[in-house]
Amino acid sequence: MKISFTARLFIYSALLAYVAIDLYACSGPLRKAIDRRKSDSPEAIEDARKAGIVGIVLGRPITTSQVDRAARERLWLEGKSWQETPLEQRRLVRKAVLTDLVDHQLIRSKIAANKEAERASEAEVSDRVKSLLARFTSRSEMEQSMKSQGIASEEELKSRMAAIIEMEKYLDRQLQPLLQVSDEEVQEFYQKHQSALAIPEMIHVRHVFWATLEKDAIAVKNQAEAALAAWQKKEKTIEQLVQEHSEDERSKMTGGNLGWISRTSRLPADFSEPLFSVSPQQPTLFQTKLGWHLAEVIERRPPSPRSVEQCRDEIRQALADQKRTEALQNIRSAIRESHRLHIHLYPTVLDGMP
Repeated sequence: MKISFTARLFIYSALLAYVAIDLYACSGPLRKAIDRRKSDSPEAIEDARKAGIVGIVLGRPITTSQVDRAARERLWLEGKSWQETPLEQRRLVRKAVLTDLVDHQLIRSKIAANKEAERASEAEVSDRVKSLLARFTSRSEMEQSMKSQGIASEEELKSRMAAIIEMEKYLDRQLQPLLQVSDEEVQEFYQKHQSALAIPEMIHVRHVFWATLEKDAIAVKNQAEAALAAWQKKEKTIEQLVQEHSEDERSKMTGGNLGWISRTSRLPADFSEPLFSVSPQQPTLFQTKLGWHLAEVIERRPPSPRSVEQCRDEIRQALADQKRTEALQNIRSAIRESHRLHIHLYPTVLDGMP
């Protein structure tokens, strides 16, 4: 049956009118279907909330349970407790974790498509597991902690560790060309920080230590003062006093010798600062939070400059570390930007997580 031109025109006009009314007048099925495909539409957000989806990357969903598990795992790996973490801090951790999950999804797709990408070896994965195990008193304690984080078995843990290692290798490969440091950069850094790069003032120290914790403070002080008097009168040597009195077991084996220290050494300030104010070979007695110290500065070395050649490797590493942080952020941002049309996030769903 042949339809006349007038009839066809009428049918086409009616279809167009229906589409126009559906799309722009009454939000019919077509309008709703289109809206649901928009990641930022109320319909799409509501669907995501009901499904527990906080993002879609390359067509794959990232769920609230994934974010929650990854957030708990991050704190767990840092030795922190999820239950003891304040709510606002949990939200910040979840946001950081979601960014990581997006990046990980994108990077994994690149690794999967790249036949030359380095894979994690069994030895590397085993070393990571051993490092983690060292934080627990036993393997059973680690396994119990794993289960509380949703990691069902050691094989699953190894799989996760392998994925992390492979991403690190991929990023390291991308980073290497960006971390080169020129001789000009080294020289410029040296000129700006020459005083900070100098060898600081150093003192060679030995001491006798009396702890005051849970002891009669006056009696401990009297012992320390008597030891000082015996040393000054040359009735006893410091080596003898160390063996008789010192409670610093580490230095006791070397006659109280603490070696060379600077103001930046990892020693309590109330211990190191008094020592820098005394003259060499003058016994001094002072108290810190830990107890009493009978100490002597054996020798003192003034600050001394270092040449650029002496500092070159140190400077090069410092500049590479500075570049690494920025370069890593730029690489991850570039990967996200190149896939921005394939990344759909639902912040309101994330913020609504308890």
